[in-house]
Amino acid sequence: MTHKFQAGQTVLPAHPRGANPGTYVIVQVLPETSRERQYRIKSLSSASECVVSETQIKTRDRAKPLLKFRPLQGVCHACRPAAEAK
Repeated sequence: MTHKFQAGQTVLPAHPRGANPGTYVIVQVLPETSRERQYRIKSLSSASECVVSETQIKTRDRAKPLLKFRPLQGVCHACRPAAEAK
């Protein structure tokens, strides 16, 4: 079986506890010793490291925006093209 993730990849907990789950980076892909593939991960917000199985982590979804923006209500005069400003 091949590993789903690679060293250096950013991942999230598959089943986060709390409102703000931490982000982790895969430090090492561990050799297969049991039925589940395992990884050594390190937290980006602290110096903690741990070993997790492949089912305990998921890829970070880059399609979802981290921040939500309000739509613009109008355009300021400095942002209008020169032809419209006249």
